[in-house]
Amino acid sequence: MSYSGLRWRCDPSGEDCVVITLDVPESPWKLTGQLARWLASQSIQGVVDIVPGVVTLGIYYQPEIMWRLDSQLSPYSQLVNRLEALLNSWQSAGKYQPREVVIPVCYHPEFAPDLTEIAEYCQLTEREVIDRHQARPVDVMMLGFLPGHPYLGLLDPCFTLPRKKTPRLSVMMGSIGIANRQSVIYPQQSPGGWNLIGCTPLKMFTPQTASPCLLQAGDIVRFSEITRQQFDTMYSENRNGD
Repeated sequence: MSYSGLRWRCDPSGEDCVVITLDVPESPWKLTGQLARWLASQSIQGVVDIVPGVVTLGIYYQPEIMWRLDSQLSPYSQLVNRLEALLNSWQSAGKYQPREVVIPVCYHPEFAPDLTEIAEYCQLTEREVIDRHQARPVDVMMLGFLPGHPYLGLLDPCFTLPRKKTPRLSVMMGSIGIANRQSVIYPQQSPGGWNLIGCTPLKMFTPQTASPCLLQAGDIVRFSEITRQQFDTMYSENRNGD
């Protein structure tokens, strides 16, 4: 199927999910986040969640509702027909403006235990690594691994280093890692195998709020360097009331 260059495929995933896989030659994540927002605005009967990935959209639905709408057609077929009609009517939006979010980052050695190793791998100075990490905006490609955990890319081509062979058992909440031209931000203390370059005082995931994830697929992120003193101040402000 295609429309204005958009091509896709629908497949079942269990009895309550349809997976839309996009066939896009470049940066498919720029479309998945946009399509997820647009499909959510269409209020499709029976659909309870839309989850964008890098090249896919997971459309979760309630089969019992679909049966009530049309008992002659399976819930999966009903939903696929509706999705294909919507995708055929969708026009790539020059109107859509991605949200831009500035993420403050402290690159103090305490938060950047892998900075020296990263610099050696990339054949740069540590200062050059920091400058390049924040030099260009990056896309929020998807959320995954943990609630609110973003995958951000693509970074400067110099950052092609792999993840660590032996993951750490504990990584501090807010830590920022890089590997394979991507960056991640740990929303909570957890194990992790990314190369740590800094830390943000912002909270990525606040489950008690209406919008618990600070970032969403389709957003644009700009990293901005802060001092250790600024980090401590912002950290305290962001954790008041915890």
